[in-house]
Amino acid sequence: MKLKIFLYTDLRIAKEDLFWHRDLGLITKAFRDLGHDAWLVVHPADESTRHPPPVTLQDPVIWASPANVRNPSWWQSQKPDLVIFGLWTRPKYDPIRRAALSATPRVIERADSDGMRTASCGLSTYAQRRYDYFRDRTFGWPAFLSILVSVLYSLASILATPWIEARSAKTLRLLPALTVETPQATQLWKKLAAKIGADPKRIHCIPHPIQTDIFRPDLSIRKKKQIISVGRWESYQKNLPFLLKTLVHFLNKNPDWTAQVVGSGLPSVVPHPRIFFSPPLDSMALALKMQESRLFLSSSRFESFGLAAVEAGACGCLTIAPDFLFAPASLEPFATSAVASPLDFSCVISHFAAMGFRIFALNHATFVPQQVSEAFLFLPLD
Repeated sequence: MKLKIFLYTDLRIAKEDLFWHRDLGLITKAFRDLGHDAWLVVHPADESTRHPPPVTLQDPVIWASPANVRNPSWWQSQKPDLVIFGLWTRPKYDPIRRAALSATPRVIERADSDGMRTASCGLSTYAQRRYDYFRDRTFGWPAFLSILVSVLYSLASILATPWIEARSAKTLRLLPALTVETPQATQLWKKLAAKIGADPKRIHCIPHPIQTDIFRPDLSIRKKKQIISVGRWESYQKNLPFLLKTLVHFLNKNPDWTAQVVGSGLPSVVPHPRIFFSPPLDSMALALKMQESRLFLSSSRFESFGLAAVEAGACGCLTIAPDFLFAPASLEPFATSAVASPLDFSCVISHFAAMGFRIFALNHATFVPQQVSEAFLFLPLD
């Protein structure tokens, strides 16, 4: 049966910035591949635009105003069979959730989260997460000020736990279903739901899809002795100084290896002659660099899903991550004895292990967009 499906997130986007390669955009296109009438619902970047860009089959988007999505009549006039929200489970969006529920009982929310939502999920880890979160957003401030306010924010978040949980309880009770991207985070969400009086059975694990038609092994491409790292390097979370220090140390001891560092926020000076910087790349170019690399190096302080690592894993890379990383469950520990002989670089892996790194391979979850999208259709929404 053909369904009319709306996928909404509270973002203001210009037509040229529509994100069909990831998140709800990728799921929208996947639903269309399955034969459904799926639409990405967003807000136009310019509020004054009276006539948003025209809708095409290549860009199946509905340009809604903030007032539209808060109005039950608008949802009822659209008559969706299924609504999927990307609203980060924030309670402030409850009026939008209620408006959609007035049109259909089939409402699902995707939680882009590592599951550490309140101090009840683990006091020390939660405190570190809150500190990292605010430090990331104040990283451009003077260091002493950023550290101070991040510590205060972390403490305030812990003290506010009862209030946060009370608000979260209302949101979780409102939602017929919540999906989380990894099994690890799903269990934390279920634990929180049980504590605050919501139904843990409404929480399900559905992974983040990737472009598996692009990020895939290519046996015609020869693997180089190359490490790749990808990220928004201006972010505190991504920990660029640690990454560069690690790469320099490794390359000095392994003269036949090189490293590719891709992303925004890179410094103007390259710290080593065999480290190569690149600005953000489109999916095809990034996949090619991953296909010719053997290792993906993550320096992040934490990850929820670990999208770049999953994309690299789909291209045949192993992931090297520091022991302190709150590892995403999209990866699983790799047995060094399983290294295939054509790519026998066990000595390199042993080198990283001696430095306190762990080695991961892609797990057996499916990240194919059509299969991920289909999983939403089979959720119980009683």
